Amino acid sequence: MDRIVEMLQGQVDAGLLPGAVAMVGSVDDPEVIVVGVQDLESRTPVSTTSLFHWDSLGKPLTAALALTAVADGTRDLDSPIERWLPELAAPVVLGEPGGQLRHTVPARRPVTVEDLPTLRGGLGFTSDFESPFVTALVDKLQEGPSPRTLTRDSFLSAAGSLPLAHQPGSGWTYNTGSTVLGLLLERATATPLDELMTERLFDPLGMRDARWWVQEGDAHRFTSRYGTTGDPDRPLELVDPPTGHYSRPPALPDGAGGVIGTVHDWFAFGAMLLGDGCYQGRQLLPVGLVQAMMTDELTPEQRRSAKPFLADGEGWGYGGSVRNDGTYGWTGGAGTSARVDPLRERVAIRFTQVAVDGPQGSPVIDAFDRLAHVA
Repeated sequence: MDRIVEMLQGQVDAGLLPGAVAMVGSVDDPEVIVVGVQDLESRTPVSTTSLFHWDSLGKPLTAALALTAVADGTRDLDSPIERWLPELAAPVVLGEPGGQLRHTVPARRPVTVEDLPTLRGGLGFTSDFESPFVTALVDKLQEGPSPRTLTRDSFLSAAGSLPLAHQPGSGWTYNTGSTVLGLLLERATATPLDELMTERLFDPLGMRDARWWVQEGDAHRFTSRYGTTGDPDRPLELVDPPTGHYSRPPALPDGAGGVIGTVHDWFAFGAMLLGDGCYQGRQLLPVGLVQAMMTDELTPEQRRSAKPFLADGEGWGYGGSVRNDGTYGWTGGAGTSARVDPLRERVAIRFTQVAVDGPQGSPVIDAFDRLAHVA
């Protein structure tokens, strides 16, 4: 653990991170690391009660939420999503990867519920960021680092106007499937996603600080978000302060990355996964579904097509990546990461406030993963 402290403190001292909070270890005896400040403006010390925007680290929670509906028998992973989302019925598929949107072929089968948490539904980022398809994702679906301003209905209408990047189940495309999954759960339960997640995950797991926006009374605990400048004299620039985007309710709670919370909140979720779905004596998910969630669902070809989002030796389960070392977890673009290690029975979480360097992640995340694995 000393090496993790040294590495994170070194990043803070070099001006590359404002601060960091980490938890590493078993459910019963995790070690906590706290370095630096919540923001560079007020210099308020960061703490275990500091609120971080989790970004894509919320994807595993949306997947787990979907599995609670499978567990109670109200939803089936093989069901076509058009049952609840008719806007996405009768999809068409790009005739050529990277081709023009007007050149399409019929989908060979419907998109299913399981295609969404596994990101095999065909709607999401491909590795060709300059393609007309990815351009349309950004322009029409507001895929990007800022919260969407689209309403639920306008998002689904826009999504239904786009072709899929590949045949359902045959490829892998990043991010949007988790957003669609959240909207499907809302339609299927007639309950807003934020309320549903509170009822089925936040409250049972004691995730007291998990939320989708930060009210004024808690703004003093909310970390600012920063981006890198490339300027060694001023390496960080403020992207979003506590009074910014996430100080008000979102237009739609985003299942791909809208949750905010503390390191203890995500640790409780990780503890539930380590417990095969059981947390403090309460079985939230069946053992089989938890194991399926943390099992790689991709073919070798799908893993190859998932680069640069997935590294060598990394696949994808439900809502998170699965590595050759048996760990499950993911990274949030805002500077968060977490891995659950069933073999060693431990969780490793690292929250910071600096955006990662695109799909390839960041050296800080890589260094933390290496050190946490041997800690």
